[in-house]
Amino acid sequence: MNILRAGSIFIAFFLTSCSSKENYTPDSYLSIKEKDKVLMSIIRYLGKSPENVGMGERFDPKYNEYYFDIASRHKFELYYITEKEAHFFLISRPAPSLYEKRVATGGRLKFNEKGDLIEYEEIFRTWKMTDEDLKVKGPLLFDLMVKGKDLSPYYRTNSSEEYIEFPDEYNSYDKADRMWKVK
Repeated sequence: MNILRAGSIFIAFFLTSCSSKENYTPDSYLSIKEKDKVLMSIIRYLGKSPENVGMGERFDPKYNEYYFDIASRHKFELYYITEKEAHFFLISRPAPSLYEKRVATGGRLKFNEKGDLIEYEEIFRTWKMTDEDLKVKGPLLFDLMVKGKDLSPYYRTNSSEEYIEFPDEYNSYDKADRMWKVK
């Protein structure tokens, strides 16, 4: 690891630890059963669909086993619930790579009083990164997201270091369709 990269990671870790007084530990907000319920309510948006299956077909019960398997590979990294009942998440999954890496998605969701998902938005997706990098970069990005701060300095076009892969100049998240789209 070169000195510049090590210094950047140290500074990001220092800023994150100093700037965040919030507890973002998922276990502080969700039981194991609740984590499973939240993940299963969003996995059809968050996870890759079966081959040749469109968005409308993702919810067919015949794909439940497929999505249970996909969900088992995802991990809650960070979680926070605001006073207004908005839920923020950072969930990672293994990423294809020669070395073990993960990619994380940060987003916001909301449930109604019955526990049904009524809002879902992916705010950013990280580059593939090692667990070591994700443990530093993830909390920094998550804290900024929760606080409603500008994430654009961490976009691919604005940062010499890999933090956020998208959104970018080509990809944006469509809240209505709950999916990333090419512009």
